[in-house]
Amino acid sequence: MKRFLIAIGLIFLFSSFSNNKFVNRLCKENEVVVFSFTLTKSKKSVCLCKDRNGKYLVYRFGANDKVELQYPKKLDISSWKAFILYGQKRFGGKANAGFGDYSLAFNNNSVKYVIFDSWNDEEGSKEIGIKVNINGIDTILKGNYNTKKGTLLRLDDENDKIANTANDD
Repeated sequence: MKRFLIAIGLIFLFSSFSNNKFVNRLCKENEVVVFSFTLTKSKKSVCLCKDRNGKYLVYRFGANDKVELQYPKKLDISSWKAFILYGQKRFGGKANAGFGDYSLAFNNNSVKYVIFDSWNDEEGSKEIGIKVNINGIDTILKGNYNTKKGTLLRLDDENDKIANTANDD
């Protein structure tokens, strides 16, 4: 329980003002944003970046120019295997019951993180955020959809580096 409180405390410890320029600050000059957004309550940023040449994939969390969590620490081709991608989609809008359900998971120090990006054209719903699991207890940190850049769907184009586990079904 103590770990849970510490992790949640760190997530909400610092608040900052949010704008779309801020999210890009967590990616470096040699990187491109795959998927990013700010959290609704804390205004902290979630950023999934990749090297422009595809050498690595990295998750960063923080405020302003301050990275509070980077995963993985080692940024090389092996970083792609540190994540588990799950994604299903059907295009075609409301008429064809279009939907998307994408997530990217990783474990860091006994804490499981699941970044999610989902939409349902029939219902007109869309949701982004992070699910944090500590000792079997889930906490959902909702993302502000108006700050969203990119999509986890972009990782389908990287199937030579990261496999979509939805295809294993």
